[in-house]
Amino acid sequence: MKRTEQIVLWSEADPVLRKLLVAGFLLSALWLTAIVAAPVLVAAKSRFLQMAGSAIYFFMDPVCHQLTARCLFISGLPMPVCARCFSIYAAGTVVAGVAVAKKAFYLWPVRWYAFLAAGAAILIVPEKAGWAGDYMEARILAGVLLGVLIFRLILEAVVYGKRKRNG
Repeated sequence: MKRTEQIVLWSEADPVLRKLLVAGFLLSALWLTAIVAAPVLVAAKSRFLQMAGSAIYFFMDPVCHQLTARCLFISGLPMPVCARCFSIYAAGTVVAGVAVAKKAFYLWPVRWYAFLAAGAAILIVPEKAGWAGDYMEARILAGVLLGVLIFRLILEAVVYGKRKRNG
């Protein structure tokens, strides 16, 4: 099978775009750190740290339903987002980190995106329709697939948009 040439969306030669990608990765890593830190802070003995952890829960309330049964636990407390949302952010942070670490960023074939979307749908639709139970493993795997899909599309849109503006 002959390998087709991949389309390069970004290379190390564009320092402005590199800074943008690094900033996006750092923001994503900070968001993920806050999710993991919230239960640890709330479980701390210091009243100030407990208030900081509570503030993270409050801030993330509009982002996720925060149903305890669907959350992963740290220090005996649920994270401020469900397992699916956590997996989306974790996978997305890895995708952003890989984009920063690589010397080039290539356009993916559409079939890869279709595979990710179909895989997530196969895991989510039966649960939402009531055909299958609510399994933590399925929530995590769906989150990973969605995280890769969403963050990859966002990165491609940012990189393509920047490239388009530069002519």
